[in-house]
Amino acid sequence: MSLQKINKLKDERGFTIVELLIVIVVIGILAAITIVAFNGVQNRAKTAGYQSDANSIVKAAEAVNASEGGTYPVYAASETVAATTAKFNAGDAKLSANVLTTWVTAAPTADEAATGPTTAGSVKTYKVQACPTNGGIIVYYWNVADKVQKTVKAGTC
Repeated sequence: MSLQKINKLKDERGFTIVELLIVIVVIGILAAITIVAFNGVQNRAKTAGYQSDANSIVKAAEAVNASEGGTYPVYAASETVAATTAKFNAGDAKLSANVLTTWVTAAPTADEAATGPTTAGSVKTYKVQACPTNGGIIVYYWNVADKVQKTVKAGTC
């Protein structure tokens, strides 16, 4: 082999194993950071959706209150989910077709709240509690990002 060929082979070297391992580790770290950040975005999006639905229920209750002369929708023990949701649709504001309500007589427990609204396909059912003396309502939803129960109120609760 001539000296020129040896020098040429010396100049044409590839990546070492150490260099390749460093690149693989850096890519792995970047992928892990991206996955964690994406999880946070998903949780905030779920919470925003729950809060939006809860606000819609409150607005519908306010519309019922305005059209019924100062009376918020009230709880009746024998009512079905569809019947309670219909009360919120009695005013000028209508709930979205994928938002239902069910009455509760007390705030949901931590275990009940942690599951968020009951879901069946794209339909979500939220827990609603009447305030004392028909002064308003409380709508419960779950903050997925902070893992706490939140409320939105209408009227004088």
